[in-house]
Amino acid sequence: MSYIQVQLGGKDQGLKFNQLSIELFTENVNYEAIDTSSIYAIFFAGLTGNYYAKRKEVDFTFENVCDWVDELYEKEPAKIAEVCEVFANTNAYKQWIEQFKEKIRALTTPQEKPVVKKKTKAV
Repeated sequence: MSYIQVQLGGKDQGLKFNQLSIELFTENVNYEAIDTSSIYAIFFAGLTGNYYAKRKEVDFTFENVCDWVDELYEKEPAKIAEVCEVFANTNAYKQWIEQFKEKIRALTTPQEKPVVKKKTKAV
């Protein structure tokens, strides 16, 4: 399942986790403060992904979403975890994670240097 409905900004809103939402997530997450910023980025990405899928005009900002998430956290903290679980279980996210892991492996795995044979002089 890649969809969940939550109360945000005083109304029922759908969050759709699709390819667009993955792109938006990566653009908006702060990798230096990933724990806190990832929740805001997940909600923003899912809400925008849903608006895109339904061809609705986006009428909110990232800042609006941050405020709505903070309100939701005060009222229903379990809903935050539920949304994050839906996001984490989508195929789009799982594929992104695998690609991310591959990039990390490539950066952290020592590259073998080619062995250069020295030329010997004929006697």
